[in-house]
Amino acid sequence: MQAAMTVPDIETIETRLCPVGGATALRLGVTEAAQDPALRRAFSGRTAPIAPFTEAHPLYTHWSEKLSAVEFDGASPDGDDNAAFEEGMVKALDAGGWTVSLRKMPVLTPMGVGAYEKVLVTADGPRLMMLQFDASGAVALRCGDFELLRLSGDEELEWLAPGSSRPVMPVSPAGALGTLRPEDCAKPEIRDHLDQVLDEGAHPEINGIFDQAVAQDRYQTRLKTWLRWKIVASGRANGNALWKIEEQTAPFSGDQLEKDFNAFLAPVAAYGQAGNTDDAEAKCRVAAGVMLAEAKRAATDASRLAKINAALEAEGKRLGVNLD
Repeated sequence: MQAAMTVPDIETIETRLCPVGGATALRLGVTEAAQDPALRRAFSGRTAPIAPFTEAHPLYTHWSEKLSAVEFDGASPDGDDNAAFEEGMVKALDAGGWTVSLRKMPVLTPMGVGAYEKVLVTADGPRLMMLQFDASGAVALRCGDFELLRLSGDEELEWLAPGSSRPVMPVSPAGALGTLRPEDCAKPEIRDHLDQVLDEGAHPEINGIFDQAVAQDRYQTRLKTWLRWKIVASGRANGNALWKIEEQTAPFSGDQLEKDFNAFLAPVAAYGQAGNTDDAEAKCRVAAGVMLAEAKRAATDASRLAKINAALEAEGKRLGVNLD
């Protein structure tokens, strides 16, 4: 007989599942790059030691990239255990002073049970925290700051906060391994470093080409959002007019997207298969293949976005919008 799922107690919910700060929590309102590196690794996938959850993922605001919440996930059987988990969570939250929230919130899952709220004292003072959980086939819980979650929703709709500054072109990063190529994997020191980076769940600090392509893709994506926001906020053009400019400049191709995705699947599949072998060089080679494939995809996307941004900038200047 399978044991019933553990229901976290209120202290665990409020101090470990909710990011209130301190030595073991990421800081709300702080960008990913400014978070403690050790904590970034601790919240980067299958590293959640809090039953019944097995994975932890930080959520950052869509454009300003500030930590807004942390989400925990775990496998779960359907049926009575799920219902018992949900009932236990409701009892724990009710007893802890959490109340059902009527505020509009992003949905945790299609069958989410709703949101609860409570003001908690965090490392940066009191914050109105929002908590959602679900157990419809799997367990999931998200806890974060209401204002930051709302900000992220606004940013996703390209409604940036007044005074948001123009993104800055990134300095081309130099990865710790330079430009990693599959043939480099014959060197033990390359394999050892790659293993360390992958095991720690670190950010892409491996490959010069990979870093540069991903950084440029991210920059061009953020710049497009900012340019659209500035032009629309000026009242001199609407979103539909800007979409037409984008479509005329760099039409979206579903066929090309499918082609790029299929090209990426082969190295990813090879990487998955390599996990079943003890051949360190083989693992390194397929990891290099995945990164090079992703670098190619990111570079292609960045190039397309750069054309769109040039067209948006030209339109903004034509309309007399200050884009500095």
